[in-house]
Amino acid sequence: HLSLSFRMVGWSTIESDPGVFTQLSHDLGIRGTQVEEIVTMEDSEFAQMAPVYGLIFLFKWTQDMAQAHRSAATCVENSNIYFAKQVINNACGTQALLNIMMNAEGIHLGDQLTEFKAFTQDFPPDLRGESMSNSEMIRGAHNSFARPEPFEMEERKATKDDDVYHFTAYIPFQGNLYELDGLQEGPISLGPCEDTSCWWKQVRPMIQERIEKYAANEIRFNLLAVCRNQRDHALQMISQNRFNTELLKASLLSHGIEESDDSMQDDEIDDFTPVPMDLTGLNVEQLKQRLADCRSQIHEYKNIVASEDEKAAHHRQ
Repeated sequence: HLSLSFRMVGWSTIESDPGVFTQLSHDLGIRGTQVEEIVTMEDSEFAQMAPVYGLIFLFKWTQDMAQAHRSAATCVENSNIYFAKQVINNACGTQALLNIMMNAEGIHLGDQLTEFKAFTQDFPPDLRGESMSNSEMIRGAHNSFARPEPFEMEERKATKDDDVYHFTAYIPFQGNLYELDGLQEGPISLGPCEDTSCWWKQVRPMIQERIEKYAANEIRFNLLAVCRNQRDHALQMISQNRFNTELLKASLLSHGIEESDDSMQDDEIDDFTPVPMDLTGLNVEQLKQRLADCRSQIHEYKNIVASEDEKAAHHRQ
């Protein structure tokens, strides 16, 4: 490891902050995801974020632990996994994020990253890492979140007294679990994935075991989840419930019952088509209950949108 600060073409240090990684993803053109900090590692915390596409683990790097981990790891050659080696300092957080995004299903990478992935798909891991480090688009997005620091510092070797931190990623992929550590030769196989809906239950004890190897006074760990964008999902659910509300009001009107109008002022949702609710066989009281449920859910999801907007405003400050 080198402790480096590069000139304008280098990679700056960025914070291990969920808001930073969420905005970085957005700036890279990725849609449909956000990054959240895992605090308790309890089932309920993960479930609230589901689906979880990957985990990013920040930990203190030491030579001894790195060698022990490398000797115990089983690196595999899987041409289907997109894995890039880390070839430059200060880029490991962004690289861990991209190693997850390039393999996640159900997200939109955007035109530039999709083109970059296609161009580097057949490259070996080290050349993929070189390509990432040389990408002006990726480097520019990364450096926009640089910590305030002197413009130029002397290049030097990290000493044993320096605190060096590293990011690694965990993902489910095609029925198996993998650790994607840019300092390794390839993806590390963690065995079959027993349940893709809660794959983190298998990874959690592995992360806890790594944490327990440190001294009791070492508390500088960070676990981030790459998950579905909660604001986008809430807006979709508002749109769905708005659609169902109109269906229910029309059905009640056919029974001679006219309901009051509902406010329709919400953000536009791209590429989302509501699914009609099945109202077959429902009586008036059941229709009224469904309508009340839809209006209640709209209120709940509006609160989620407001909460996410407040978090985004805080991160931009």
